[in-house]
Amino acid sequence: MIYVFPAVTALIGLALGLVLLRYGFTTAAWVVTGLLTVLMVWGFYKSQTAQGWDALGYVVLWLLGAAPALVGMAAGATFGRRMRIKAEMGKPSD
Repeated sequence: MIYVFPAVTALIGLALGLVLLRYGFTTAAWVVTGLLTVLMVWGFYKSQTAQGWDALGYVVLWLLGAAPALVGMAAGATFGRRMRIKAEMGKPSD
């Protein structure tokens, strides 16, 4: 069951990145990526300063939640951008 949570967050990030970049919402993709990065850095910092079970909770937050979502977002954005470029190349120019 431990593999389900990171897999789901990565797939959500992949789908979100794909949709945002495919349809030209580049700014929204950057905002989501920035928020995921801030969440990951904050969770890493808190996991270093907290003790006991709280530290483990923060590690789960950034390592099993934010990091896979960030990797999925990057992969989805790459594929979405490629799909957008391919779609624009297929159009006849005016």
